[in-house]
Amino acid sequence: MSAGAPHEQAGIDELRWWDLSEVADHDAAIFGPTAWTLTYYWAVKAQAGTAMFAARTPTSARTPTAALTPTSALAGWIVMSAAGGEADVMTIATTEVGRGQGIARELLRVGIDWALSRGAQAVHLEVDEHNEPALGLYRSFGFSEWGRRPDYYPGADAILMRFHP
Repeated sequence: MSAGAPHEQAGIDELRWWDLSEVADHDAAIFGPTAWTLTYYWAVKAQAGTAMFAARTPTSARTPTAALTPTSALAGWIVMSAAGGEADVMTIATTEVGRGQGIARELLRVGIDWALSRGAQAVHLEVDEHNEPALGLYRSFGFSEWGRRPDYYPGADAILMRFHP
């Protein structure tokens, strides 16, 4: 993969229902015991006031006739909710394909833009206290810690963060 800007490498679009199984499989591999299930993704997708976006990176695959056909690989996703001037980053993740490419940053920007378009005046999230890459990303956006949930994750507190655009 070339080292261009994230938008040159990955397309970000609304997550479609037929992609939920793939997302849930990656979620289980990334988050283990705290992963969302496919059933939970379906339930969240059906809720009003939520949005799901996915990033895909271009790849090539050989067809039965040996020609290269452009395809894409799931690079990451974000799930947002917004109501009453408040928004939440419900989950965000990148797959191995998407790590180190700026895709999480682009997904977060898309999610925040979506929330702002719905009147959000604050965006909230929670993150495992040991997840340094995520903490660095959120701080670079202007999120700040406002509280903690002790032992929220297996062996870790959740840091509660808020961003006022």
